[in-house]
Amino acid sequence: MEISFVKVSPTQNVTILVTSAVAREAQGAVAARLLEWDSVCGEQVGFLEAPSLPGARARLQMMGGEFCGNATMSLGAYLARQEGLADGGCAEYRIEVSGADAPVACRIARVGGAYRGTVWMPLPESIGTAALETDAGAVELPLVELPGISHVVAPVSLGRAEIERRIRGWNGVIGAEALGVLRFDEDAQTIEPIVYVPSTDSAVWERGCGSGTAALGCWLAHRKGRSYRATVRQPGGEIDVSVSVQNGQISGVEIAGTVRITALGTAFV
Repeated sequence: MEISFVKVSPTQNVTILVTSAVAREAQGAVAARLLEWDSVCGEQVGFLEAPSLPGARARLQMMGGEFCGNATMSLGAYLARQEGLADGGCAEYRIEVSGADAPVACRIARVGGAYRGTVWMPLPESIGTAALETDAGAVELPLVELPGISHVVAPVSLGRAEIERRIRGWNGVIGAEALGVLRFDEDAQTIEPIVYVPSTDSAVWERGCGSGTAALGCWLAHRKGRSYRATVRQPGGEIDVSVSVQNGQISGVEIAGTVRITALGTAFV
């Protein structure tokens, strides 16, 4: 099978967007092959489909049916490139994304050879805690449930190897469509994100995580009881998050980051 793709780097969270039509039942297997080292290689795969919701410019179906802010930003950059957005120009799109009930707004600005993307994220469904087993015993960790993906905020004292070993079991407790775990250093304002997608049984340490950055911002705004804005450093660079709070409730969440389109081509799977 020949697959047309575009490879995009939003904060180095390398995303493969499949522009060929691929049936839903085949998407998991196609994504698994594309992610391999001897194929296109990346951290996640999304499939472009015809939109079905009013006002949506395009539809993005992620490989496990999850929601992804960085992939949304990536598709926005690809659309801007296809439409010939000039350096210094700006365009706005409403994108239908798996895991989100309504089209997601995405603004793209062309900055030289790169793009600056801003995504207005879906609001969290809940902010609470989860009781999870660790090597040191059961602990209560913050849990932010977003449409299509949930994130646990973990201390840096929890090692990468333990998180990777336990993330599938933790999702057995939480039951998320996709589960992220963020190793968060509050003093340094850094995260190390890993995302587990049950439908493809993939657990990937990501260079950057848009939904994780949004979830972290929501948890910190909730904890502080006020609007919150920060630049969160991660292995691939920085993602900005802004969370608005009105009358004690989160009323808006947006993330912003840099997107680079690195390749277009044909893969054989």
